[in-house]
Amino acid sequence: MKILILSSEFPPGPGGIGTHAYQLAKNFTMASQKVLVLTPQDYATDEEIHNFNHTQPFTVKRFKPKKSPFSKALHRIRDFNSCLREFKPDVVLASGSRSIWIAGLLMAFYRSIPWFIVAHGTEFGQFDGIKAWVTRKCANRASAIICVSDYTRKIVRLSGVEKAPLEVIHNGADDSLFFELDAGEVSRLRKTLGVDGKFVLLTVGHVSARKGQEVVIRALPIILEKAPQVVYWMAGLPTERGYLQALAKELGVENAIRFLGRVSNEELRGLYNACDLFVMTSRQLADGDYEGYGIAVIEAALCGKAAVVSDNSGLAEAVDDGQTGLLVKQNDSEAVAEAICRLIEDPQELNTLSKNALSKASKQTWSKISAVYLDIFAEIIKRVES
Repeated sequence: MKILILSSEFPPGPGGIGTHAYQLAKNFTMASQKVLVLTPQDYATDEEIHNFNHTQPFTVKRFKPKKSPFSKALHRIRDFNSCLREFKPDVVLASGSRSIWIAGLLMAFYRSIPWFIVAHGTEFGQFDGIKAWVTRKCANRASAIICVSDYTRKIVRLSGVEKAPLEVIHNGADDSLFFELDAGEVSRLRKTLGVDGKFVLLTVGHVSARKGQEVVIRALPIILEKAPQVVYWMAGLPTERGYLQALAKELGVENAIRFLGRVSNEELRGLYNACDLFVMTSRQLADGDYEGYGIAVIEAALCGKAAVVSDNSGLAEAVDDGQTGLLVKQNDSEAVAEAICRLIEDPQELNTLSKNALSKASKQTWSKISAVYLDIFAEIIKRVES
């Protein structure tokens, strides 16, 4: 099978959509499928992109950066059309808002090729306005929409997408990158990172309003009163670092937080292992942006870490409440503090949740997830051919 992946982001730059597209491309290739990825690859240097692309077992074609929005759209449509003509895919997979728009426009001229949308969440969060209208029109033309959570499936239907069939496939994680390190290595790592004797909380993801690091920082005064040994790490593009540092200083907790910025996968594996508890308190924004699932929760689980996560989004499906982690009310710092303190004070419960999280995550690797995608592709292709 020849699969063309059109993605709005891709490594080596950060982002969950890019991670998702990369893992599917890699695992499709490992399953003997031929893959071409077409993507802009933002937030990385030309050297990083060149080195990354030339080490992949599949082909990556990068959209050339353009300053003008009109020129950017025109060139991306042209490049996508060229790939359709030259690569002649059996299946097209569109991931990210702009990818949905481009595919929705051009696939009308390639009706014999089934095309699929990955609904992460943000793309369908707005119900009104021209962008929502375009997304809805394009989505209703797709052969099927694969939603990363049941919550996202609900939002897609509420957005007015009625014609395209919907499937739910939860995100996975890469067990070749993320796994438990031995106790001695973790101990050495914690000493190197200066957290020996500390209780480390970790959030991974864009330091932004949606990821909700602010909620944890606002919880820290309560947490530190009960557990002064707590340290909070934030790994990811530090867009809101200035605001959060000022907030932490205002709350008197600036010495308990650390912004780690972008880190490599190897560094991230170390951070997951060195932390004591993973925390992701994402929240839904006024513009409809929300967390579709939460890949980092599964990555942390593969490293043997339980998670405290917010409810009312796809993120809630990344944990089994009371079994692999704890759910807390979205945007509620007091609830976050209570959940974290509960696990600090009860090491046995934290240990049980962590073991359960690892067991669940081991069944949710990208190799298993990608196989489900391939089954759906084959089923739709068969349907089209008949």
